[in-house]
Amino acid sequence: MNVSFTGIKKLDIRTFKADGYGFYVNNACQIEEGDKYYTIVALKADLDGTPLKGENIEAEGYKPHITQFIESLNKLKHFVLAQKILQGDNPGEIEILMKHFRAPDNLGEVNQASFTLNGQEIPIVHRNVLPLYSCLARITKDILKFFDLSPESRKSVQLMNDSLTGNAVEFIENMNL
Repeated sequence: MNVSFTGIKKLDIRTFKADGYGFYVNNACQIEEGDKYYTIVALKADLDGTPLKGENIEAEGYKPHITQFIESLNKLKHFVLAQKILQGDNPGEIEILMKHFRAPDNLGEVNQASFTLNGQEIPIVHRNVLPLYSCLARITKDILKFFDLSPESRKSVQLMNDSLTGNAVEFIENMNL
């Protein structure tokens, strides 16, 4: 899919699914062996400062996607990834790659996701990373809201949004305040 809107341009979503058998850490933090299901979602887009058609630009605190993205990167100046993007030719060019796996478990399904942004892993290891996750979650939420996606792409972007949110919530719940 290659759609062009204002605010988010050249949107490209690709999904790869696979299954396998192997080891994983279950919900009780024990090592289990069993079926695992993988979903890899690659989302590429260019962000700019114009609002999406239908976005409420009058809302208090509204910021275009590119502004929120650059502000979140500025909070990560000590990360090489942030510096590369901010100093690059097109700081609004994003490529989010999500690797997600789920496995059935007797305590409930195990779901884990990891993310890379423009080829660099972005784990939540510090609270300064939360604004970047928030920004990426907003982008995926707005893609779901404002773009006419195929059912498969919609499901993939929803999984990405849920996983971004889930990783952030898990980090916050485990954070020592």
